Order: sequence, then structure tokens, then C-alpha cells
Amino acid sequence: MSEASHVEWSRNMFHVLAIGGVWGVPRSGLIFTRTGEDTLTLTGVMPHEEGMPITCGELFAQQAADIEQITKYMEMAGITVIVPE
Repeated sequence: MSEASHVEWSRNMFHVLAIGGVWGVPRSGLIFTRTGEDTLTLTGVMPHEEGMPITCGELFAQQAADIEQITKYMEMAGITVIVPE
């Protein structure tokens, strides 16, 4: 998928959400909420649980990589992504 395709997909995903709408990323257990006209906020992060097929470190790395990519493409689409500390 090209970078332009990722940006367009991100823009479309965001605009499907109403303000207050929630988007979950099953692969990494991230939850984002549309919090404004052009704002998406990370509002939940799935913790690692015993029995998961990946280690805690692998899950953390996957979540960090997904946050980085989502932020990159959303911001290229004109959407501010807020990731609380």
C-alpha cells in the first residue's frame, strides 16, 4: 500500500467516526476516540495478559509501532493525534 493510500485510508477512517466515536485496533489493542473536528485521542491500551501468544515486550513494541504509524498517517491527513503520557 502506498503512503498516499495510507493517508487516504486514515482520512476516511477518521471521517466515519462522529465526535465521541471509538475506533479499536484489534492487532494491538489500541482504542482511539474522535475528540474533535480534527482530533483523535488514544483513550485505551490493552494490557498484556498471561496466556497471550506474544510476550509483554512484543505487545508493547507492537503498540508503540502502531501508535507511531497511526499518528504519522493521521497527521499527514490533517488530523491531530493526542497520545496521553
